Amino acid sequence: MEEVYKNIDEQLEMIKSKNILIKDEERARDILYRENYYNLITCYIDIFLDIKKSSMKGTSVCTTDTYFEEIYAVYQFDRELRNIMLNYISIVETNLKSCIANIFSEKYGTSNYLKAENFKDTDLNDFIDFKELIKKNFLRSSQNDEDAKKYRTCLEEAPLWILASHMTFGTIIRFYSLMKLEDKKMVSNFFQINNYDMNQILVMLNMIRNIAAHGNILFNVKLKVKYPFRTRSYFHEALGIEQNAHDYKRGMNDILAIIIILKRLLQTKEYKRMIKELEIAIEEVKEDLDSDSFENLMDEMGLFNTIDTKAEVMN
Repeated sequence: MEEVYKNIDEQLEMIKSKNILIKDEERARDILYRENYYNLITCYIDIFLDIKKSSMKGTSVCTTDTYFEEIYAVYQFDRELRNIMLNYISIVETNLKSCIANIFSEKYGTSNYLKAENFKDTDLNDFIDFKELIKKNFLRSSQNDEDAKKYRTCLEEAPLWILASHMTFGTIIRFYSLMKLEDKKMVSNFFQINNYDMNQILVMLNMIRNIAAHGNILFNVKLKVKYPFRTRSYFHEALGIEQNAHDYKRGMNDILAIIIILKRLLQTKEYKRMIKELEIAIEEVKEDLDSDSFENLMDEMGLFNTIDTKAEVMN
């Protein structure tokens, strides 16, 4: 069935039909011109829903006294959360690229290192695909880099520190995964991470980075990949997170899990700055929400009532 465009007045009526109150219709109208109705209402309504009424009516119905302005506040909070995550994941990305470039260059030289024998045993076609991916990354992003331009026709002569700077996060993670075990251990040891867990937590960060970069909803993310079992106990137990039969109930594939990962990968000063930015964002959205909605928001993120629970562990 073809979707029919609804003008702003009709969008306002659709909002009201979901039991959502509007404090200032002129401001709401301006917001709807600026922000997509679907991205705003459909994606951010969940924490305000009256589950029983929604089930009975077969459509989304909010709890009594839910305001449009509250939904917009969560929408803005999620935008700020995306910005924070992107900023600090990019620091990890830069650190990882530099670490790999230094370790690999020291061992295999500054040119002609992209040979199969310098990586772990893998299918030759996979290795060829890997080199082609690096080439695509480089050709796409190096056009305005004067130092890199001279290597565009002789990729294998490019020093790894130049090549790595033009790789996507996903590509450098793949580079890491194809390194020989002893080389991977040197990288993971630098970050004080078990090498068996390093790839998994990097994959999780890349998933979050892609969600944030594409402007998708982030606060209630539940990743398919979970925080690795071997290293989770200290942080999860110290935070007093409840367990079920096989897992912890929080901090496995949610925003709390990403915060724990960043605590392990960032320098202390960087991590504390990130936590401070999160605290500010959370305090701002808390002012705009009732207590139940705020608790729902924190619960979806895997947090408790505040970001500073067990501050001695998370700071």
